[in-house]
Amino acid sequence: MIDFSQPDAPLTPEQQRKKQKRQTWLALGFVWGIIAVLDGRKWVHSILYKAAILDISWPVLVLGWIIGLPILYWLVIVVHEGGHVVGALFARFQILSFVASWLHVKRKAKGWQIQLRKPAAKLSGMVQAFPTHDRNLRSRYALFIAGGPLANILTGALALYSHSKLSAAPDIIFSVSGYALYKTLLIFGWLSVATGGLNLLPLNLTSGHIIDGRKLWHLLKGGPVMRQHLGLLYFQNLTYAGVRPRDWEIEQVKAFLANQSNSVLDFYAHFYAYCYYHDCKDLESTQSHLNEAIALRKMSPIALQQQVLAEAAYIAALHTHDVEQARYWLDCAQEAKPFTCEEGLFSRAAVAFVERQFSEAEEWLQAARQQLQETIQTGSSVQAFECMNDLQAKIQHAQAQLQLV
Repeated sequence: MIDFSQPDAPLTPEQQRKKQKRQTWLALGFVWGIIAVLDGRKWVHSILYKAAILDISWPVLVLGWIIGLPILYWLVIVVHEGGHVVGALFARFQILSFVASWLHVKRKAKGWQIQLRKPAAKLSGMVQAFPTHDRNLRSRYALFIAGGPLANILTGALALYSHSKLSAAPDIIFSVSGYALYKTLLIFGWLSVATGGLNLLPLNLTSGHIIDGRKLWHLLKGGPVMRQHLGLLYFQNLTYAGVRPRDWEIEQVKAFLANQSNSVLDFYAHFYAYCYYHDCKDLESTQSHLNEAIALRKMSPIALQQQVLAEAAYIAALHTHDVEQARYWLDCAQEAKPFTCEEGLFSRAAVAFVERQFSEAEEWLQAARQQLQETIQTGSSVQAFECMNDLQAKIQHAQAQLQLV
């Protein structure tokens, strides 16, 4: 029997996202339903008339639109992210990953990995890159960021120009190939121009990502937020140049923290400070900046929310030796974003260890070690291997003690 006197349990972040998605689809279905009722007959006549002119059946024409529109949208994303790649190469940034909807291309230790994977929530595409040196970072970063919107605007304008030229030959729309080309240029052109224009607007996104236009506005405006962007690039450059966090200059870490903008960049500042003090083995400062990053995590993308909560689980497990807190933070990370087979491996190994699940801890640890070996080596890699070796020794010691007992 259902007890209606008890309030419903609060939804997890994943459940909230699914609920929001359902509501969005319902709203879109309602709007399209109204349009179909009010103007549906006109659409039907238009489709039948066009199918007759092209000498094809109307289901084939409708199927062509259903398949073609998502492909055109994907091409718009590819052009946008391709523009970022071109901008990065001109700005002397090194590419780490390229994401365009389901297409994921990632740099690994032994080359490039290409996968088809479900895109992250509220993220249709992204290019990750880091500067190969720290000179003229402001102008170089602006070139990298502007590449995406400019690519959309230029290719969209070219498509619309080509469409206008085809309009001078009206007979082209009476063949299937001509009709497809004519409509492709028109739709791709407007979609691409609109995408480029929207990405140049300095909007705030709820996903935690910073839109291109806002980054460009920050760089143009200057001030603390601009210095935070450059500080983030500076530490990325050091990390991928192989400099360990403990070897960073403390003055630069403090300067990164001193510039505050009440944005996701504040989260990054405390997270990088956490990495520095953790490698310096300053537990008090490590916990302090980790707590600050956790408090600011809602500003960051979901993947980073999961990561910082998983880091809290690791610290609670292996540094403060609090089993309940370790499990609590790991569960929070799981709620923020359910772990995939590649996420949170070391934190899950640490929590399994303090919960005395030694075989499980060994499995997670081996998976984490293999994952680290396959990624490109950075300044944090040596520290990560040291942490893994330390946990491996603890697991082996605990297993030996258990056998003695």
